[in-house]
Amino acid sequence: MTMIGRTQEFGDVLAAVRDPRTDVVLVTGEAGVGKTRLLDAVSTDLPAVRAWGTRGLSHVPLAALAHLIDPATTSLAEMVAQVLRAVPAGAVLAVDDLDGCDEVSLAVAVRVARDAGRTLVGTVRTTDGRVPPVVAELAASSSTLVLPIAPFDRTSTEELIDTLLNGPVDAGVVNDVWRRTGGNALFVTQLLDGARRSGALHRSTVGWHAVGPLPVPTGLRSLLPTRLAGLPNSAVAAARFLAATGRANDGEVEQAGHLVGTEHLVTHGIAVWTAETVRFVHPLFAEVLWDGLSPARRRAVLREHLAVARTLTPHDHVRCTVLSLDAGEAVAPGHLLAAARVAAAGGATDVAVRLARACLDRVPDVWTAHPEVAVGAALVFAVTLWETGRADEAVTVLRDALDRTPPGADAALLAVTLHKVILWGRYDLPAARDVLREQSARYPAGAPVGALFAVAEADALAYAGFPDEALALASAVGDHARLPLPIRTMLATSRSNALTHVGQTGEAVAVIEELLDQVTAAGPEVAAGTRDKLLVYASHALREHGRLDDAADTAERAYHSALADGVVFERAWAALCVGAARLQAGHLDDATLWARRSLVTSVAAGMTDCTRVCLSVLTVAHGSRGLTPDPAWVTHLRSPEAGLGFLRHTVPIALGWAAYADGHHALACDLLRQGQARAAQERAVAAESWILHERLRMHDGTGVRARLTSLAVGSPVGAARLALATGLERACPETLLAAATAFEAVGSPLYAAEAAAAASRCVSGRAAAAARRRADELAHGVGDPPTPLLGRSPVPTDPLTSRERLVAELATGGATNAEIAERLVLSVRTVENHLSRAYAKLGITSRGDLARYGIGNR
Repeated sequence: MTMIGRTQEFGDVLAAVRDPRTDVVLVTGEAGVGKTRLLDAVSTDLPAVRAWGTRGLSHVPLAALAHLIDPATTSLAEMVAQVLRAVPAGAVLAVDDLDGCDEVSLAVAVRVARDAGRTLVGTVRTTDGRVPPVVAELAASSSTLVLPIAPFDRTSTEELIDTLLNGPVDAGVVNDVWRRTGGNALFVTQLLDGARRSGALHRSTVGWHAVGPLPVPTGLRSLLPTRLAGLPNSAVAAARFLAATGRANDGEVEQAGHLVGTEHLVTHGIAVWTAETVRFVHPLFAEVLWDGLSPARRRAVLREHLAVARTLTPHDHVRCTVLSLDAGEAVAPGHLLAAARVAAAGGATDVAVRLARACLDRVPDVWTAHPEVAVGAALVFAVTLWETGRADEAVTVLRDALDRTPPGADAALLAVTLHKVILWGRYDLPAARDVLREQSARYPAGAPVGALFAVAEADALAYAGFPDEALALASAVGDHARLPLPIRTMLATSRSNALTHVGQTGEAVAVIEELLDQVTAAGPEVAAGTRDKLLVYASHALREHGRLDDAADTAERAYHSALADGVVFERAWAALCVGAARLQAGHLDDATLWARRSLVTSVAAGMTDCTRVCLSVLTVAHGSRGLTPDPAWVTHLRSPEAGLGFLRHTVPIALGWAAYADGHHALACDLLRQGQARAAQERAVAAESWILHERLRMHDGTGVRARLTSLAVGSPVGAARLALATGLERACPETLLAAATAFEAVGSPLYAAEAAAAASRCVSGRAAAAARRRADELAHGVGDPPTPLLGRSPVPTDPLTSRERLVAELATGGATNAEIAERLVLSVRTVENHLSRAYAKLGITSRGDLARYGIGNR
C-alpha cells in the first residue's frame, strides 16, 4: 500500500510492534488526518486482526469485537477467551477508533496486548492534541507508544493531490486546497471530489488547473447547520462572528462579547481552541456558514469585527479598510489606494485587486476628482491582474486608464506598463511595439518622459534578441535613481537579459543583485511581485554564469514567495528556473518535477515562452536518460510559435536530444550545429556556448575548441567548457580531469562525470581506473543517466578477471597471500601478481582500499 507523507510514522509503528518493551501503540490525531489509512498499511504489512470501535454502540459489551466471537456463546469469560484465541501469538490487534469502543472491548484489547508476543495498535481521535479520558490511563503507561499524526505539510498535500487526481496539478490549486483544508487528508479528498463533480477543475494535456472557485462539498453544507441546530443563540452568533474571518484570538472574541457562545461551539465539537486562537474544526465551515448569511446579516457581523479592529494596536490599516468596504461604509479613495498598495506589497494579491477595483468602480467621479489616485489604482489593479495570470484583463484596465489620462508622467507610466504586460504577459512583440509607437507620439521630442519610453524599448530589444542595441539604449538613459521603481526594475532586468545574452554573466548577476539591495532597503511598500521577479532574473543569470546551486536556491525562494503571494507569472518562471538549473546539474528527476510544475501553470495562464522552455527542459531531461520524449512536446517545439523570445535557443538543444533518444545521432548533431549557427548570427554568446557544450556531449567536437576560445566567455562554466573541449581535442587526460574539477565547482556532477569518463579513455592502467571510478561515483549521484559522453566507454563493467576478483575477495576477507596461495593451489608470487594487477585496474594501492571499492569478502 502506498503511504503518502507517512513513511516515517509507518516505520515508527513497525519498529514499536517489533520492540518487546511496547505492548500498545496509539496512533493519535484529529479526524481526517489519515490515522485509519496508516492502520490499514500496518495491517497489510503485518499479521493482523482488525476491529472497529463505534461510538453509537459504546454501551454494548464486546460490540467492537463481536465478529471474533461465536454468537452462541453466553459466557463473558468464554467470549474473552475466544478473542484471545482469534489473535495468534506474534499478531497485531488493529483497532480503529479505539476510544469509541465499549468498556469491555477496550479491556479485552488491552488484555490481548499484555499477552506476550501480541501488540495492540489503535487509532485515537484527539481534540486540540488531548487524548480522550477513556484512554488517558492507557496512553500514560510506560509500555505504550503514543504516535501523534499531524495534518500533512504542504509538500505532502501536493503529493496527495497529485495521487488523487492522477496527474500534475497547478501549484495555485494545491495552495488553495492546502489553505482551505489545513492539510487534513479527509478534507482534501472531499474538496477535490466536489471540485471534480462541479467542473471547477479541468484537466489539460499537461495537468490539472482550476477554471473556477473550488466549491464546498455538498455534504459539508448540511453538516454545520445540523450541528448548530438546538444550540443557544449565543453559540450561533459566535459562529457567525468566527465565519467572517475563519479564526479569531481570545481578545477579539471577548471584546465582541462572544466568549460564552464560543465555549458552546468548542464543547459541541464545532470549534477548537489552539493556543490563544479559536477556529472551526473543519476549515470549510467558515465558508459554509458565511455563504448562508444574507447581505444584511454579513454587514452586521463585519461591523462587529470593524469595531474590534479599530481598537487594536498596532492598527491594521488594510484589515480596517477591507472591513469598512465590506460593511458598506464609505471609504476615501486615497485610503483605498494606500491599502491596495500595502496589500500588493505584502503579497495579498486578492485583497489588492479588490481594493484597487473598488477605488475605480465604487468611488464617484474618481477619474475627474482624484485623477492621480485613479491612475495609481489602475496600475495596482493591472499589475496584480497580470501577475496572477490574467494578462488580458490587465490590458483592458490599462487601455481604459490611458483613454482617461491626458499626456504626462502618469500616462507615460501607464503606457510603459501596458507595453510590459503585452510583451511579457501575451508574448506579442509587434503589439507591444505598436503601443510604444502610438503613445510616444503623444509627446514632443526631448520630453521628460522620454526616458520611460527608452527603457521600454530597451526591454523589447532584449526580449527580441538584440542585446547590443538594448544595452546601448539602456546606457543612454539618464539618472536611474530618479526613475520610478517599476521602471528601474524594467531597466535592470533588460540590462541583465542583454548582458547574459552576450556572455557577460558576472555583470548580469551584479546588476540584479544591486537592485535587489535597493528593493530590500525600500522596505515593505515594494510590491511582492517585484522581489519575486528580480529573484527569477538573478537565477537565470546565476545559471548561465555557472553557479548552479545558487541559481536553484534563488529560484526556489522566488517560487515559494510567489506561491505565497498568489503571483502566477513569477511562480511559473521561478519553477522553470529551478528545473533548468537542476537540468544542467544533472539532477534529471528534479528537473522534470520542476518543469512539470511550471508547465501546468504556464499552459493555464497562456504563457507561450515559458511553456516552450518547459518543454525544452523536459525533452532534454528525457533524452539524457535515453527516453523518447512525448511526441506532443516535440511537435510544439517544431511549431512556428516556438521561435519567439530571447530564450528560443533552448529549442535546438531540445530537438537535438529528442533526435538522439530516437537513435538519429547524425540528425541530432546537425540540429545542434544549425542552432549554434543561428545563435552565432544573433550574437547569443551564452546560448552558443551551451549549444557547443551539447555538441561535445554528443561526440561532435569539430571546431568546438576554437569557437569557444573566440567566444571568450568569462564565466566559471565557460572556462569548464573550454577545458573539456581542449581535453577532448588533444586527448589530454590531465585537462579533462581539470574540466571535471571545474564542472564540480560550478555544481554539475553530471558534466564532471562526463569529463572524468572521457579522461579514463585517454589513459590506461591505474590512472584509467581512477578516472573511471571518479566518473562512476559522480554519475551514480545523479542516477547514472546513459548520456553519450558517459556511455561510450570500452572498459567492461567489471575490470577484473574472475581469478583476480577471487583473489581480491579472499584478501578482503583477511587472508594472507600465503593462505590464498594454499587455498587456490597457486604460488605466493602468482597471488601477488593477481593482486598487483587488481590494484592497478581499480586505481588503488592497498588491501584496505578493496572494500571501499566494493570488493566483497570470501
